[in-house]
Amino acid sequence: MKMEYQNISNSSLFARASVEELVSSTVLGLCCALGVPGNTAVMVMLAQHLKEGSFTPKLMLSLAVSDLLSLIFLPVWIYALLNGWVFGRGLCKLLSYIVYWSLYSSVLSVTLLSVQRFLQVLYPQRWAKLGQKGQKGLIFGIWISSGALGSYALYFRNVKQKMNGLLECHQDYRNNPEKLAVLLVETLVMFVVPLLSLLFFYLRLYQRIHQSASFKSHRFTKLAVRIVVVFFIFGTPCMINNFVLMALSWKTAVSNNITGALFFINSCVNPFLYAFSARTLRCRRKQHLDEPQHQNETE
Repeated sequence: MKMEYQNISNSSLFARASVEELVSSTVLGLCCALGVPGNTAVMVMLAQHLKEGSFTPKLMLSLAVSDLLSLIFLPVWIYALLNGWVFGRGLCKLLSYIVYWSLYSSVLSVTLLSVQRFLQVLYPQRWAKLGQKGQKGLIFGIWISSGALGSYALYFRNVKQKMNGLLECHQDYRNNPEKLAVLLVETLVMFVVPLLSLLFFYLRLYQRIHQSASFKSHRFTKLAVRIVVVFFIFGTPCMINNFVLMALSWKTAVSNNITGALFFINSCVNPFLYAFSARTLRCRRKQHLDEPQHQNETE
């Protein structure tokens, strides 16, 4: 009888979950199952290259850490989607802040990686002047900036009862200007500016690769295209949802569970894009360092 009662209770819980919540929880579960071990493996692999002094492994390690932080608490959010938020107001704010902090850090790390490659290829002397301290300062600046950008979660996140009776940890705006300000920051910092930066810097690199005999390989070009395409595919639905929310009345309840879940796929895919391309990036750097010597010999 007890087992039968438990089965009935579990069935009723899942019956109360909408199709949207089931789809969102499935996507988040896959992201967690693939992204957590993937980013952990990346961190272990990159830790072996930190002593080399290269900036790329350090930045990729920062990216892996931020992606891992955004994914490691997904089981909590999956449980909350299906059963309601039962962890209290304090954890609602804290875990939301960690997620936003890590997502901003991940996006800024991807953007900085494109800037780094752009400067190393086209302006190597300027990049060399930055030095080890300057490089550490850039990574430190990413985490400080991301922490500041995501701090609004500590203020706006709150626990509220949904129409089905379950509690929900969500953004609780008091008025329309607050909602517009937050959504505008998210759209610009998490999507518009990074996407334009990726397109600009990688298109310039693409031109440099095809103009120089030292960059005959198309492996780096393919990597750059994958980065932009993945970022655009999984970031666009969430940002379109933000535009819809900005256009509607602030009292209108529009769910963004599915589009938000898709955005986490970036954190899941990043280790596969960057970790397996680490050798390619090192090869490109070695070719670039050998280029001045080759030019001097020909002269």
